[in-house]
Amino acid sequence: MWLACLPMLAHAAPGDIRWQLATGAPVRAAPLRVDGLIVVGNFKGLVQAYAASDRKLRWQAQLKGSLSSQPARSGDALIVQTSRQLYALSSRDGRVLWQRDLGDQGDWSGFKLWDSYQAGPVVHGDTLLVAFGNALHALDAQSGQSRWRYATSDRIMATPTVAGTQVLIADAGGQLAAVHLADGKPAWQQQPNRDTIQTAIVTWQQLGIYGSRDAAVHAVDLASGKPRWRVSHGTDWVVATPLVHGNTVYVGSSDGLFLQALAAKDGKELWRVNTGQNAFTAPLAYNGQIVVATGDAYRPETPGKVSAVGEDGKLRWQATLPAGLFGQPVIDGDTLLAGAEDGKLYGVALR
Repeated sequence: MWLACLPMLAHAAPGDIRWQLATGAPVRAAPLRVDGLIVVGNFKGLVQAYAASDRKLRWQAQLKGSLSSQPARSGDALIVQTSRQLYALSSRDGRVLWQRDLGDQGDWSGFKLWDSYQAGPVVHGDTLLVAFGNALHALDAQSGQSRWRYATSDRIMATPTVAGTQVLIADAGGQLAAVHLADGKPAWQQQPNRDTIQTAIVTWQQLGIYGSRDAAVHAVDLASGKPRWRVSHGTDWVVATPLVHGNTVYVGSSDGLFLQALAAKDGKELWRVNTGQNAFTAPLAYNGQIVVATGDAYRPETPGKVSAVGEDGKLRWQATLPAGLFGQPVIDGDTLLAGAEDGKLYGVALR
């Protein structure tokens, strides 16, 4: 079994590693906490479920293709999207309940780190949304049967966002679109430029907010897709999905090596803090702090960092982990579940 676990630290300080689980390959997909399990997938398509109570391996499933997006829950099934197939796995034992071929995209092991991300599945009611290749698919969440398909101008790297009765999507050709959830027909399309968009579109009131490889954070009107504000990051890509918390947008820079806070209404910068590394994942809000995981994208195997910044822009603490952190972390109670390039999932104390 791929298992390496440190004992839980009884009196951990913020940033201490409480435990670690070895998966055997880089972890770029967000883990999922479900039914007393920690489910984690590595880049080589191995999905493992550990008991959250004692972190013992309950089951594992080796899937075809590369995996870099979080699974989604649909009833008793876990929906897992790889570069080759779409799977529904039993959450009890990892059995394949059904699988769909939506267009084999091959093995992404030769891709540059920043090009190796793919959109994740989204379950909304009885509808499963899957961005695969150059199309957004709507499927029946229980059976995997197709409902509709919407073609895009390029590969979709950003996980779709459900906003009311519409689905917001962006693609690697720089196109934005809102399509109706019921039938996939477009509500609007916009092409602000042709730079790759690989962040999800997050919402605040009537705005959709996202980052782009045009080195900027953008806000568009949700009713029309027309631009409302733009904040430049100079020459540095914005590949980390922004966090909207209250009336503030928090976003990490890639080569700018900083975490930035913006007013959601107009994009005015409130503060920025140097993190010293590339941010490829969304910040997270925890107990009055903004937590961001980072790494060196050009040397991903070298140590990464977890930084906690107060909502006032002051650095509270920063911890170094053994390898770069390029998988979206999640918060589980007072522990950060962070996947790393050394193939391990780390449980990091937040307090």
